[in-house]
Amino acid sequence: MSLKFDSSKKLRKEKTKHKVESWEDFEQREQAFLKERFLSKEPTISASVRVTGGKAKNFKIDIPRNTRPLTDRMKVRIFDAIGKDIANKTILDLYAGAGSFALESLSRGAKEATLVDASKQADLVIRKNIAHTVFLPQAEVIKSKVEDFIAKNKDTDRSWDIIFMDPPYKLYNTKRVFKMQEVINQVSEYLPGVNNVKGNKFKGALIIKHPRRYPIDTLQFEHIKKVDTYEFGLNSISLYIVK
Repeated sequence: MSLKFDSSKKLRKEKTKHKVESWEDFEQREQAFLKERFLSKEPTISASVRVTGGKAKNFKIDIPRNTRPLTDRMKVRIFDAIGKDIANKTILDLYAGAGSFALESLSRGAKEATLVDASKQADLVIRKNIAHTVFLPQAEVIKSKVEDFIAKNKDTDRSWDIIFMDPPYKLYNTKRVFKMQEVINQVSEYLPGVNNVKGNKFKGALIIKHPRRYPIDTLQFEHIKKVDTYEFGLNSISLYIVK
C-alpha cells in the first residue's frame, strides 16, 4: 500500500502563502496543514488485484485512479467467512470502485450483481472488467451517487441478499458519525430479512470496509448486528447480519 500525496513542490508553494511570526506559529500551521492534506487524500492500492476464486479465478482487475479496491487477502478472508452462502445470491456493491467484490461474488456462484458508483472513470473500468470476465448478463452497472440510488429505490420492493459497502475515507468523519450511521441504516433496509421476516431463510448480510480506527461500534443500527471484524493494517472489514 502507498499513500498518494501531492508533489513536494506544490505543497511548498501552498505553505508559502501563509506568513508566520514565530517558530511556534510555524509549527502549529505546519501540523494543521499536514493534517488537512492527509485527510483530503485516500490511500491508493498500487499492487495488482485479481479474482481469487471461482470461474474467473486469477483474472486481473483494472483499478480506477485514486481507488482503494479490496486486496486479494481481504477477499480471501471475506469469502472464507461467508462460504457457500454466496451461491445463487443477489449482490449489491456500493461505492463499487473497480467492482472487485461483485466480480468475486459472480465468479464464486452469485446469481446477479448490481454495482453503484458515481465516478465516470469507475463506471468505465467496471464495465470493462465485467466484459472481460464474461459476466455481462448477470451484472447491472449504475452510475449514481449512493445516496441518490438509495432514495430512488426507497419505495420499491427491491432487495439484495448480500450488500458490500466501501465508502470513501472522507465520509468516515469521526465528528459526524450520525451521517454514516444514517447511510448504513438506510442500506440495511434492502436486505431481504428486514421487510420479509418469514419469507427468506437467508435474511441477508452487510459487509463494510472502513478505517480501522473509525468508531463503528458506537453506531446504532436498527436492523443488523455485527458478527465479526477482520483487521488489515489501516483498514478493517466488518460483517453484519439481520437481527
